[in-house]
Amino acid sequence: MFTKSQWLRLAIISVLIMGLVAGCTNKEEVKTTEEAQVEQKEPATLNVWILDRVGTDAMAAVSDVIQAWAAETGNTVNITEGNQFEMLNNIPVAIPAGEGPDVFMTVNNYVGGHYLGGLIVPIQDSFTDADSYIPGALDAFTVDGQLLGVPVAADVNALVYNKAKVAEAPATMQELISVSKELTKGDEYGLLYQIDSFWYSYPFFSAHGGYIFKWTGSGWDTSDLGLNTSEGIAGLQYIRDMVTVENLMPADTTWEVMNAYFTEGKSAMIITSPTMIPSFKEAGIEVGVAPIPTIEGVGTPKPFATYTGFSVSAYSKYQEEAIDLVQYIGANSGKPLYEANSGNIPVYSSVLNDSALSSDVELAAWMSQLANSDPLPNIDAMNYVWTPVTTAFQTVVHGEANAATALAEAQELILQSLQGITQ
Repeated sequence: MFTKSQWLRLAIISVLIMGLVAGCTNKEEVKTTEEAQVEQKEPATLNVWILDRVGTDAMAAVSDVIQAWAAETGNTVNITEGNQFEMLNNIPVAIPAGEGPDVFMTVNNYVGGHYLGGLIVPIQDSFTDADSYIPGALDAFTVDGQLLGVPVAADVNALVYNKAKVAEAPATMQELISVSKELTKGDEYGLLYQIDSFWYSYPFFSAHGGYIFKWTGSGWDTSDLGLNTSEGIAGLQYIRDMVTVENLMPADTTWEVMNAYFTEGKSAMIITSPTMIPSFKEAGIEVGVAPIPTIEGVGTPKPFATYTGFSVSAYSKYQEEAIDLVQYIGANSGKPLYEANSGNIPVYSSVLNDSALSSDVELAAWMSQLANSDPLPNIDAMNYVWTPVTTAFQTVVHGEANAATALAEAQELILQSLQGITQ
């Protein structure tokens, strides 16, 4: 028989044991409940904007990739397609108003301004595919060390020629000029492009050592401009001389004229981007592509390179899913974009190893030019460059100003504008 004190001790022990069992049971119930909540998380609904920049067929290809992600994850995507400039210019208004996308296609030169405006979010903490992109692609979407999007395609200008008129691309500008003069007669030209354009003529400016902002290796130094320098002046003068000294083409050649003449077989060579190639081939032109020839004793022309990709809205309620989506697009859209035949240069390294791409001679030429290019600065300060520099190039090429004066004025205007926004 138990004494009263022994019964008391037994009762206390029993209560403690029951409490421990109940506690363990409650913890298991809580854990099970939490797991169930994770498993029962409602699918996200993401609004995605796609730009016509990549071409109609390529828009459809990207849309298919996005829908594949939705099918794999159980999430929903609502896709809106539209004009590049209208949609990107609408981003600063639509996103804060709650009417914008969770994910949107963009171009690298917009990301700096959108980041400065608090419209997009860095994604590097969740990005796991950094080693899979060609050199420069991710840098184009990086500002102040923050990865602000995932690239899907590159674009760059190169030398495009009619093989019926030029059997082999010139290796040097001296050779190109000589060939061009032989082919220029009446209303036909050896070389024809929009020569008074800062965008199209920049390769010859950069070949001499001209630049916009100095690249430090980790960012753009906006206090160091390469316009009003001896190299910059020499570059712009070289461009002017192609009109006045070499008589290669009219100073007022427009984008429409250069494309029309090449399409009609009245121009042997032009400087343009891969997006124009499909229309030339449809016109029956046997197209050749090559890097812009070097200038002997001077340097290698480096056109601007731009990159198209996807960024994530800072206002999205589903940023985790949105970041997962842009990674998926980057890893899976390279070949579909290429197969859409819209002139989009792949940037996902493994895609380039595909036999169809690795044997493509034209693509190899575009990739070679891309390797010798200057990335278009992706910072907001670039918005203050376009007008002054465009004016400088136009006035010099048209003989309305000399290179030194025009570039000095352009650089001063840019510096004044940048000082105004930093004060």
